[in-house]
Amino acid sequence: MPRFGSYTLLALILSFAGCAALTGPSADPRVAAELSKRAYPVDAKLGADLDILVLTDGTNLQLINRTARSYHGMQLWLNQQWVGQAGTVAIGTGNQRDLNQFINRFGEPYPSGSLLQPEKAIPVVLAELYDPGANIRHRLVARRTGL
Repeated sequence: MPRFGSYTLLALILSFAGCAALTGPSADPRVAAELSKRAYPVDAKLGADLDILVLTDGTNLQLINRTARSYHGMQLWLNQQWVGQAGTVAIGTGNQRDLNQFINRFGEPYPSGSLLQPEKAIPVVLAELYDPGANIRHRLVARRTGL
């Protein structure tokens, strides 16, 4: 009988560890602290809309840049609340991001849900590239997919 109890305890520990892994990696605490200090650039000039698709599926965010140029040094804002470093948005489809790396002003990652709590996911309905040097926001096309 004691062996059954040990296996049960081990199964419980592994199941909780597995559930935590389903939410994805969170942002580096230093990066999250820096991102949480950023305010949405509501006063920034609204530039031209860019032909960049923002596709989401679970915690995966893909940028499909259909413009004729790459973008560097920009911030990517989601739903006017979560911000992440856009890095380089190259021409084409090779621009993958993790939604857990987008942080709001409270230091919380983007709510992408999990296997056991899919209802916690919030769809991306507005995505914007923000150029802090020029103080210009560019709207992107956001879509939810089943990648």
